[in-house]
Amino acid sequence: MGKWNYRDEGKKISKSVLKEKTTPKLKYMQKFLKKLLELRKSQKLEKTYIVGTQKAIAYNETPKIFVDYRFDGTATGRLSCASYVAKKPMGVSFHTLPRDKENNIRSLFVPPKDHYFITVDYAAMELRVLAHIAKEGNMQLAFNKGEDLHTYTAKMLFNKDTVTKNERQIAKAVSFLIVYGGGAFNLAETTGISMRRADKIIKNYQNVYPGIFIYMDFIQNFIRDNQYAYTIFGRRRNLPDIASKDFSVQNRAFRQGLNFTIQSTASDVLLSGLLGTHRRLKREAVRAYPVATVHDSLEVVCFKEDVGKCLEIIYDELVNYPFIKENFNIYFDVPLKIDAEVGHSFGDGVEVKFSANGIPQNLDEVEKYGTQ
Repeated sequence: MGKWNYRDEGKKISKSVLKEKTTPKLKYMQKFLKKLLELRKSQKLEKTYIVGTQKAIAYNETPKIFVDYRFDGTATGRLSCASYVAKKPMGVSFHTLPRDKENNIRSLFVPPKDHYFITVDYAAMELRVLAHIAKEGNMQLAFNKGEDLHTYTAKMLFNKDTVTKNERQIAKAVSFLIVYGGGAFNLAETTGISMRRADKIIKNYQNVYPGIFIYMDFIQNFIRDNQYAYTIFGRRRNLPDIASKDFSVQNRAFRQGLNFTIQSTASDVLLSGLLGTHRRLKREAVRAYPVATVHDSLEVVCFKEDVGKCLEIIYDELVNYPFIKENFNIYFDVPLKIDAEVGHSFGDGVEVKFSANGIPQNLDEVEKYGTQ
């Protein structure tokens, strides 16, 4: 008796099952699978955050949760966030909180009375880091002109003055896939386009942003020669797997190294901004304090009367990054940009509009919002 090959037999069974299905049945199966995935996503949110938060509150005997931030929890140097459980307190992980309007779990987390919740996100942080370290002129030009990068990229990719939302989405997908080692297959799978078209788009992308591919080659050769990668902040990640005889293992080490140089740098930009913000708030006696970070964002709780000054400090520390300049002597070739919201919870708020010198311009909208 021959050896049972699960993979081959599984393909045969799948093909025979699909052949028997009519188009309406296949569409029904597709609809069912989509709804099933949505259900599982909702179940995970409910278990992790609704039930998890309820358990944490009961355990802590106070309507608060706590988190455990670890500097050594990830290989990239990014902060990791775990659900902290000791004798007391207990909490849930903030780092997997989704930003989903349909399931706004973030609205569970609210500030104390007479305070606002300020959420600040770095805009396209990792791509700004990439533009800087790869010295990619076209990408730097887009950021320096204040262009929407993905629209700019789509115009260049498709050689058009006006692009569709779908073309912008494809350009966005390419930017992130290329950076993290993806190829035509990943692009086709992500966007639903053909492999042939995906391959052509990636080749066009190489013509649009050649500096990125030169940088990728440099990183690959450096890791192969030295078995580690490094960032502009001085972090280092050892990658001995690059010496493996298995090509797939080598390729994974290369992807890890490339990702490290970008993601770790973006993380250190945020951490430096957090340190600078915290010190300034204390020094200038602003009644506000950071409570969390989630990827490229910073969350601050602020007394309502101090919100204007707090936002000015946050803008200066994150956009002008004096802490980085003073401590690391790093000056970026592209401007840094933030999006900020002020609200009654982590999940809602008024978008803050800043002047060119970082002064919030629509505090009256925030005040009106606060009286609702």
